[in-house]
Amino acid sequence: MSEKNQYECLNCGYVSSVKLGRCPQCGQFGTFVLRKPVVDQGPKENHSYVKKPQKTIPTFLSELNYVLGGGLKSGSVLLLGGEPGIGKSTLALQILGYAEANALYVSSEETQQQLLERAKRIGLSNINVVSESDLGNVDLDNYELVCVDSLQTISFGDVGTPGSPTMVREVAGHLVQWAKESNGIVVIVAHVTKEGVIAGPRTVEHMVDVVLYLEGDRTSDKRLLKLVKNRFGPSTDQVLLEMKSSGLVLAKPELTGLGKNQSGLVLGAVNTGTRFEFVQVHALVTDSYGQIPKRLSSRYPNNRLLLLTAVMQKYLRAPLYKYDIYVDLTTDFFVNDYGVDAAIVAAIYSSLKELPVLGNKLVYGEVLLTGDIRSPHPETQLDRLLRGSQLNRTNASTVVELIKELF
Repeated sequence: MSEKNQYECLNCGYVSSVKLGRCPQCGQFGTFVLRKPVVDQGPKENHSYVKKPQKTIPTFLSELNYVLGGGLKSGSVLLLGGEPGIGKSTLALQILGYAEANALYVSSEETQQQLLERAKRIGLSNINVVSESDLGNVDLDNYELVCVDSLQTISFGDVGTPGSPTMVREVAGHLVQWAKESNGIVVIVAHVTKEGVIAGPRTVEHMVDVVLYLEGDRTSDKRLLKLVKNRFGPSTDQVLLEMKSSGLVLAKPELTGLGKNQSGLVLGAVNTGTRFEFVQVHALVTDSYGQIPKRLSSRYPNNRLLLLTAVMQKYLRAPLYKYDIYVDLTTDFFVNDYGVDAAIVAAIYSSLKELPVLGNKLVYGEVLLTGDIRSPHPETQLDRLLRGSQLNRTNASTVVELIKELF
């Protein structure tokens, strides 16, 4: 007698005896597919993996090495996610190509020739690549570092179709087991959903040691590598990258905004997780002709802008209730670092009074509701940014002192 059919949600792995239009567990529509019955293959063969020496392999990104405790550690598994075309495969290929280890790049999406052409284009040679859709056909024992691209398109065993939650867990489980038992290192490239999270069951993220997200606008050359999970250090760090013809490189800080005798323009800094970056803060204050003045900010929390204008009205006696205020930051990413507060206050005041900032001043600090200014990050990181830049940082401890120092 044949077994009853079962249907599985591709998003979360929920199993139902009937095909549902909406998943009762994750709420997604149209995600149920017929679950492939698992064939009883008897007891699993016990694999004896070749044990490799314990070591740490540095990557080509010094800041990534810093947050990972020196580099890629033996027995670790990294999960790299991001939107299509953002540069995940390029980043993974560079990590393997520059690593001082015997590495293998396994792709189920590109042919071997395509991989070799991509590697040549970004200046990599002598890299082992293979195009294979079944991970069971790949011998991993001869390698220290393995990359699998991608988790949703490769299969292992006969437990479902590629991309199904069961298959995703099986592939991830096999790679984690190989890494832990052989002291190997695995980099897994994964797709993301339209919500921006890694596709498949969340159990995969719990299985790995590091979860990375590569974000950015494909029309821009800037990329942000965010650590969402990190067993070897802080999980809130970010690494700012730049896409070049030779691949991804660390973005160099650009010192801009100097020598422009212009009101409403202030040079600030933004903490990207492992270091600071210079950023221009532009503000425009104009007469308001509506009943409620406008407060609009680009790449910065709008609610935070409302708080800063309230502080300015209270402690600087600025009549901002009569004006519309627009704020913009010259960066490719949304800024959540409140250390840019002081620069925004200075830029708004500069535009309001039509007074440019005196001298080459860098403004950095978080503005509190009491009107005080404090630094939310260690001073040493900001000092390293200022070294050799011919900039003087403001030393004001309140917004009142800040305005007196700048104007």
